[in-house]
Amino acid sequence: MAFLDQFRIEALPKTWADEGKLWQETYFPEMPAVFDRPNWDRHYPETPMPRLSVIMAKRDGFAGFAQKVVGSTAATGDLSGRLWTADKMPDAQFMTALKIIRAQASTELGSIQQHRMVYEQLDRGSLTGFDKEIVEGMHRTDPTGHQLDTISFSKKRVCVEELRHHMQMAGVLTLDETFDKARWGRHWATETMEELFAMKPGEHVLDAFNIEFKSLMDSATFMSFIDRVGKFQLEMQHHFLYGPMALSMPWMRFLEESYHLAAGETLMKAIAVAGILNGGNFGIEDLQQTLNMWYPRGLEMFGSELGGDLVKGVFKTLKNGEAQAIYIDEVRGKVRDVNVAIIQAKARCNREEAEAILRRLTEKGEDGHGLSKNDLIFLPDRRFFRIRGLAEFGDYRMSGSEAAGVGYVYLPYDVRGKVLMEGGKPIERAAYVDYLRTVLPDRYMKSRHWDFVKEEFLFNEKWGTPEVVRHG
Repeated sequence: MAFLDQFRIEALPKTWADEGKLWQETYFPEMPAVFDRPNWDRHYPETPMPRLSVIMAKRDGFAGFAQKVVGSTAATGDLSGRLWTADKMPDAQFMTALKIIRAQASTELGSIQQHRMVYEQLDRGSLTGFDKEIVEGMHRTDPTGHQLDTISFSKKRVCVEELRHHMQMAGVLTLDETFDKARWGRHWATETMEELFAMKPGEHVLDAFNIEFKSLMDSATFMSFIDRVGKFQLEMQHHFLYGPMALSMPWMRFLEESYHLAAGETLMKAIAVAGILNGGNFGIEDLQQTLNMWYPRGLEMFGSELGGDLVKGVFKTLKNGEAQAIYIDEVRGKVRDVNVAIIQAKARCNREEAEAILRRLTEKGEDGHGLSKNDLIFLPDRRFFRIRGLAEFGDYRMSGSEAAGVGYVYLPYDVRGKVLMEGGKPIERAAYVDYLRTVLPDRYMKSRHWDFVKEEFLFNEKWGTPEVVRHG
């Protein structure tokens, strides 16, 4: 069966197609430039244009995609046990499905709002400050392929595909009329769609999509790290109980998401190389701080590491902690690729030679070729700067709790995973803020999201103070 023959295209109900058009004209008015044929062919001459449609895998071809996803079993590709109308889902499963669909649809719209913060600056052609240094640095160190219009067009392509992903979720909610059938007196599909279109920047379901993009470094790290979480979710949801949701996954995962990851990785490497070669007034430490800022939010997108038992085998292929562990290993590999690119640029060597130098730098602590371990990036500990999810058993618990375990934002973990101590106890929260200022970008410490973290978590009295668990 030809590849395209394994899919069918559907149109959204007119009401929601019209609402989506209004949203696009407000938040993504530059979209027509992507569909200008000469413009597209100049950047992607051998790639078909994106499609703005609901694209579902056909049932007879679904298993071929499902068997390739993370955590798949024979049941993942077997559609015989799925439910095909929303009214067949029991209340608890209906609400879980709605929660997952709502979150995914929200992320697509939030991502467009974020990307626009950067490409608007690129399109003006009068960059200032940090991004001016980054772009000029990339041009000085690699004058072939990182032009402003190339970066900007790439980001617009990503936005088109994100908008289609939102349309895909809108199709899941609205093409099945029973999703809007009154349940507890509420019409959930209509209410959810109206809520989604009303969300402004900073109001989305997941924290990672409420952080402003203030630099190309944010854009590159987001696509490489946060979009990678999206890849995992799309793969795991091939095992979704609600059949139309499962059939929505293959085109998104295998035709679109891979480009977002590759675009982020390419840009991150270019920035790192420019930094190590002193192409601009920035360095590897700036990229490291950006990674420190985004990585914790990516980890939180998996949900609590202790959770996921109720969704495994029903809505996803893996529990939260299982999926997150694989993600961490994959992201660690991407960090390694950036370090290899740094070494290749600095030592002027091939990849194999760079990998040998990397081993000497990281495993033996041997400096060489003008490089030390401090010239490389690293993955922070998974407990650093966490505000959601993680609450594993440990030496601390929240005040009044009977179980050990605490969300790590309430404990001052450093980037290496050690609790910062003073006088035999964790440092005060104000002191932790002082530490965070040394390892997170200054632009983030002035952001709306940082204000949210301070008010809702770090200095919110309702959480109390973690206390030591008396073992035995």
